[in-house]
Amino acid sequence: MERRWRFREDDVAPFPSTDWWGRFGVGSGSDLSLVDLVRLGSLDAATAAFLWMTLEQRATVLVAAREHGAGKTTLLSALVELLPPETKRYYLRGWYERFDFVTTHNPGTTYLLVNEISDHLPIYLWGRGVRRVFALVAEGWRLGATVHAQGAEEVFSLLQGFPLEVPPEHLRAIDVVVTLGMGIGNEGLLRRVVCVEAVRVRGAELATHVLARRETLRSSLAVYPAAFLATLTERFGLSLEEASRQLAWRQRQLARWVTEGIRGLDAFRAVLAELRARKLTEEVDGAYEESRIEGTPEANQR
Repeated sequence: MERRWRFREDDVAPFPSTDWWGRFGVGSGSDLSLVDLVRLGSLDAATAAFLWMTLEQRATVLVAAREHGAGKTTLLSALVELLPPETKRYYLRGWYERFDFVTTHNPGTTYLLVNEISDHLPIYLWGRGVRRVFALVAEGWRLGATVHAQGAEEVFSLLQGFPLEVPPEHLRAIDVVVTLGMGIGNEGLLRRVVCVEAVRVRGAELATHVLARRETLRSSLAVYPAAFLATLTERFGLSLEEASRQLAWRQRQLARWVTEGIRGLDAFRAVLAELRARKLTEEVDGAYEESRIEGTPEANQR
C-alpha cells in the first residue's frame, strides 16, 4: 500500500536534504531532450514545435498523468530547456517553501518550477503552498509543474477541490495542460503524450480546447494545426502569419535534428545555442519564409 505523508497546514519543516529534486537548480536527472522524446515516439514533431513556441513565450504548463513513472518530470525538464535564455528558473521547495523569492525575483524573467503538486512527500507542493503559487500565477508569474491527473478537467477538479481550494479565477492563467499515458507493448514500456489541451476562459467558466489527442498508446497523435494557431494567436498574441511560419519551421528543425542523430541534453543545448546565436538572421529567416501551417483558427475546432 502506498504510504502518504500527513500534511498539516501549520507544519514548519527544516530545509530539505541535498538529494531533493530542484535544490540549487538541480534538474530531474533525465538526459532526454525534446528531440529525444520525438525520436522515441512520445510526441510528434508538430506538437513538439507548438510546445517549443509556448515555452519561448514562458507559458504556464502543467504536465499530468495518473500513473507514477509516466514521464511527467522528464517531459517538463525537456520543455524548460526551451525557455528564453535570460529566464531564471526557481524551483519551489515543497512544504519548505517560504515564498521569499517574491521579494527578490522579477516575475517577468523568472519561471517557477514545481516538481509535483501532491501530498505524497514533503518535497512536493501541497495545501496553502499550492493556493499561494496559483495566486502568484494569476498576478503574472509563470509556472511549470507536474500533477497526478488525467487531463485538464481532472487537474481543475483537483486544484479546486478540498483541501487545495484554488479559486477558479486563479486557474485562468494556466496556458496548456499536457497529459501522458503509460502502458506495456510488445516493444516494452510505452510512455506517450496522449492529450494536449489549451485553457480558454469563457465568461466565468474555465473551458479546455483539445490541440492534439491520441486514441490509444499505439495510435498516432492526431494534431489540429488550426487549434495550435488559434492558441498562439489568442493566448500569446502572435500574428497568424508569424505563428504559421515559425510553427512550420520549428517542426522541420526538430525533424532534422532527429534525422541528424542529436541525442541527449548536452547535444540539444549545443544545437539550440547555435540556433539562438544566429539571432534569426537572413539565413534562418529564409528557412521558414515560405513555410505555412495549413488551416485557420476557425477550422478544426474541437
